[in-house]
Amino acid sequence: MIKVEALGRIASGDEQGRYVYIQELADDPPSYLVLTAADAALKVAGSDEWVEDFASLEQFFDEGRGVVEWNL
Repeated sequence: MIKVEALGRIASGDEQGRYVYIQELADDPPSYLVLTAADAALKVAGSDEWVEDFASLEQFFDEGRGVVEWNL
């Protein structure tokens, strides 16, 4: 399950151990910004990816993000 506007920690997959936050952007339909970083404040060694819709967001996580523990 993917949670939007919630902090999570990647438990397995390509970026295991990193933190993730998905921000919903005010597009119509909404697009998403996926923020990842080494720390929960998303300040250290961070990166971001933009996806165009929720289906693309699901595909993004299917392609290597693995399992995420949400609501830390």
